[in-house]
Order: sequence, then structure tokens, then C-alpha cells
Amino acid sequence: MTAVGAELRRTVRLARSYWLEYAADLLLYSLGFLLLITVFRAASPDYGAQGILSTLIGYTTWKICASVLTDIAHIAADEARAGTLEQLFLSGISTGRVFAGRSLAILLNHTSRGLVLAISLAAILNVLPAVSWLALLLFCLTLAGACGLGFALAGLVLVYKRIGGGLQLLWQMLVFFTGALAPIESPQLAGFARLLPLTLGITGLREVMLDGAFIDQLWQSGILAGLLLNSSFYVIFGILVFNWGQRQARELGVLSHY
Repeated sequence: MTAVGAELRRTVRLARSYWLEYAADLLLYSLGFLLLITVFRAASPDYGAQGILSTLIGYTTWKICASVLTDIAHIAADEARAGTLEQLFLSGISTGRVFAGRSLAILLNHTSRGLVLAISLAAILNVLPAVSWLALLLFCLTLAGACGLGFALAGLVLVYKRIGGGLQLLWQMLVFFTGALAPIESPQLAGFARLLPLTLGITGLREVMLDGAFIDQLWQSGILAGLLLNSSFYVIFGILVFNWGQRQARELGVLSHY
């Protein structure tokens, strides 16, 4: 808990120092969303309040989860650039605990920023939805899968150092192939999309917040079961790859090399 508390305090202090960057990020993504729905309105006369809310659900879920995933993957790279990665492993504190504490701080940071973005846009566009406990559960499961994949990438960074190109590719895949902007209609893409960590979560959130689906309906349709399986896989996969990365980095002696 000490490591978690320290990382949370560190994140709060960074947020105070970089408040202008946070404000610019909020403005950028707000304008980006408004431009996006303007294009959708021009392309489809039937694109109304339901369409806007559908896009907003996917957009903000992608923004939060993809940002968390990317920042967790960058933890090792940031420590290496600061020259403190090797000291982190020699400090006597569990490296996994430090990474978990910083990941929790990252999660809370991006979730709070994403919620401010979502509420602001929903209020401006007059599409404020009711948020149920089931929607919160689906969001948490989706976020857990993203964190798991982030840990797997952090493990790879420990060994291979630079995976920026792969992260950029993954970022694009998460926005275009998960149905974040619009539901996927292609049967060929739908099967591939379900393997990614956000797709089923976004689909489930739309079912609950737009159509009023209940938990039994999500279970019968396979969305909830699929999301549980998907997120569990990514969490387990992330832990295994991260632990493998720690062992490999120690054995190869590459913690001080970047």
C-alpha cells in the first residue's frame, strides 16, 4: 500500500504541474469528437441523439483504455530514459508492486480525465445517459483487459526496449477495429475485432446504455461471457509476459542498456 500511495501522490503532483497539458488534451479530444460527429451527421441524415451517444460511448472508452494501456507499457521506457530502471530492480522492493502501484495511478488519472471529457461532451450535446451498475461493471472489465495487455507490453519493453511502432499500430487498431467510432457491420472484421480487448466491452456498454439490456440478456447473447473470457485472458497473459520480461532482462543483463 505504501508503493501505491506514493505513486498516487506522484500522479497528483504531476497533474498539478502539467495542468495546461491536461487542459489542452481535453480541448483537443473535445474538438476531435465534435468534428467527428459533424462528419457523421453529413454522411447520414438519420444520425441523431442515439448515434451521438453511441459514438460517445465508444470514443471515451477507447480514449481511457488505450491511454491506460499505452502509459503502462511506457513505464519501463520512462524509467530507462531517466536512468533509474536498474536501481528500481535493485531497490529490494517488488518490481511488480511498483509497476502495479504506478499502473493504478495511471488508471485513476486517465479514468477521471476521460469521465470529465465524456460528461462535458454529453452535457454540451444534451445526450446525458443514465449510468447503471451493469455499465460500470462492463467498463471495469474492459479496463482490466486493457491493463493486462499494457503489462504484457511493459514486459516486452524490459527486454526489447523499443516497441513504439507496435504501440502506434495497436493504438490505430483499437480505434478502428473495435467499433469505437461506429459498430462493426462486416462479419469478416467482427470475428477479428472480438479478439481485441475493447470490442466486447464497447458493444456491451452500448447494449446497456442505449437499449436498456439487462445482465441476463448480455449473458444469453454471449457478450458478458465473452468479455469475462477476453479480459481474463489479457490479465493472465499480461502477468505471465511481464514476469517473463523481468527474468529475461535480469538474465541478459540489459536493465542498464537502452
